[in-house]
Amino acid sequence: MATFSTWAQIRSKVEKDLDIEDEVFVTESELLSYANEAIDEAEAEIHGLYEDYFLSRATITLVQGTSSYDLPSTIYAHKIRRVIYTNGSTIFTIKRLKDWHKFEEMAVINNSSSGSDYNYILTNMTAGDPQFELIPAARENGAYVTIWFVRNANRLTVDADVCDIPEFINFIYQYMKVRVYEKEQNQNLAFAVQALQAQRELMKVTLAGMIPDADNEIEMDLSSYEEQS
Repeated sequence: MATFSTWAQIRSKVEKDLDIEDEVFVTESELLSYANEAIDEAEAEIHGLYEDYFLSRATITLVQGTSSYDLPSTIYAHKIRRVIYTNGSTIFTIKRLKDWHKFEEMAVINNSSSGSDYNYILTNMTAGDPQFELIPAARENGAYVTIWFVRNANRLTVDADVCDIPEFINFIYQYMKVRVYEKEQNQNLAFAVQALQAQRELMKVTLAGMIPDADNEIEMDLSSYEEQS
């Protein structure tokens, strides 16, 4: 079972490995920034190779007459995997309107009296407040919508915060060591950079082989047909 390290444990190991436990040249706040930089880099690799590593879900509670809803606070780069409507035996995918003529489609749907299935787009009208836009506006009240999305990796702030990339904690350690060596202009920097690259390659290989249920059958890509239908 994976072991999840706290920021206190990560900081302690790096300081001990580099023998900087009593040093003031590299501050604790700098170490923290290095750790979060490392998480940023690892996260980018993970999302590029196996984005479902951070698969998550949230419920959107519909309010009759309302079309705009907050996206999950932890969503990464607006990456929505699927949106499902479930109300008793009525279950369907809420599809994103394709870019081709989506504004015209939206106008037609919103002005239609038919009870067609919902669709959605994402809007970003206010800085820091992107929205999930349901089309048409909700016709009912209830927690009927599940949004499956890719979330952010956890960032570290206080000692008890947990790094939730346990398989690649050695990449985090090595990245931090490289940054410390850079500041110190340490003669071991070149070797540390090589070790970091090795950890990065190991991470890529591990991610490329991450198929949870060993089902490696290639799915047929029918997206081009769906977009034309």
